[in-house]
Amino acid sequence: LWLSAHAFREPAAGEITVILDRDGLRVTMFKVDHPPIVPAVGYRFEYGGRSLVVSGDTKKSANLERNASGVDLLVHEALSPELMGVIQRAAEVSGNAAVAKIASDVLDYHASPVEVAEIAASAHVGHLLYYHVVPPMPIPGLSTIFLNGVQDVFDGPITLGRDGTSISLPSGSDEIRILNK
Repeated sequence: LWLSAHAFREPAAGEITVILDRDGLRVTMFKVDHPPIVPAVGYRFEYGGRSLVVSGDTKKSANLERNASGVDLLVHEALSPELMGVIQRAAEVSGNAAVAKIASDVLDYHASPVEVAEIAASAHVGHLLYYHVVPPMPIPGLSTIFLNGVQDVFDGPITLGRDGTSISLPSGSDEIRILNK
């Protein structure tokens, strides 16, 4: 069955685990760097001459870059250190030590938007889509702060995903359709 759960061993750095290779669809899993959470993995999907990588939570890593090499679409999480700094300072001022600590700690195991752009540029990906955006972007204009410096690093198309973002990579085409609802 296509939708049944299966356990897989976490691949070592530099290795991949083939999750599925059937009817032209190949899905591989690779290790990402997300301490203290272990295991942490990303996935590469290939079908009909198209490819994409979904990062999973991670900080910048050579293994992720290697597995994203040449993909049509890189779907990568990102966390804005600048915006999280604002949240941390506000929590400290208001006496909320728990939120201040979380806002500080998460910086150690997530990639910044610019680091993700560096991965996309080095891996020569066709399109970069940010997902699992931290902090969320509820107010127009925050996206400008979130994406500050990204276009200085990656000159390809960029999408800041949000709930409801839809992606289509038609086989036999170079087109990528992304609908941000």
